[in-house]
Amino acid sequence: GSPPAARSATDQDTADLERAVAMYDKGDAPGALSLVEGVLAHSPDNLTGLYRSGWINFHMNNLEAARGRLERLTKLTGSYFAAWEVMVQVTQAQRDLARRNEAIERLKISIRSAIDPEIRRKADFIRDRIPTNAGDVLAVDYFERGGSDFTRYQFTVGDPRKTPDKGLLLRTDAVTTQNWSNTALLASDQQLFHLDLVDPRPEGGDRIAIYQYYVGEPDYDTVRAKVMQILRGEVTPVSGEPGSMSGILKR
Repeated sequence: GSPPAARSATDQDTADLERAVAMYDKGDAPGALSLVEGVLAHSPDNLTGLYRSGWINFHMNNLEAARGRLERLTKLTGSYFAAWEVMVQVTQAQRDLARRNEAIERLKISIRSAIDPEIRRKADFIRDRIPTNAGDVLAVDYFERGGSDFTRYQFTVGDPRKTPDKGLLLRTDAVTTQNWSNTALLASDQQLFHLDLVDPRPEGGDRIAIYQYYVGEPDYDTVRAKVMQILRGEVTPVSGEPGSMSGILKR
């Protein structure tokens, strides 16, 4: 085993990193960060410390510091899904799209090569976090999906996986594609996508506003630009009434 001094330092580090999570959850991000950085000061390669520092810095909008911690972490670990997932979000926030695209590729490799079966089963990841006064809007990339009826991207306040059919959804369905094909607006080999704002009604059913139609699957940046316009309240739907997320950035 390791000498007692080294072992007790490691135990102390583990305890400090756990305390940091509790502090962060109670709303003390600066306190949590200073505990984590205290560990990294003498254990610069502590993987949990690097991950937590990257995560907390990102949430405090210290993008450069977050990026540095995550770059070091991914260098040390290679295929660490959680690290690449945050890296995608940080590089998106920095608008470093080349590095973001690399991070997405590395993230997919980390899923395919994972030893943990739970990670190997992943068919989506959170690729973006847009801060608003109503809470962070999270964007999910359902990258494994295909076929005639599916949601490709979802933007929602809170955890999207708990409410898969709520928020801003880029999706496609066979009926709409067929209807457009019938009117000759769409070539027969093309698929129609639409960006919808879906608000479940308390009495059941959904209120749906359609903001944009796309011939063929649009790329993420095209969709995100439209989503930002909706969040800023700059565009009205082509059908339906503006929903709950319209203008959320102005509130």
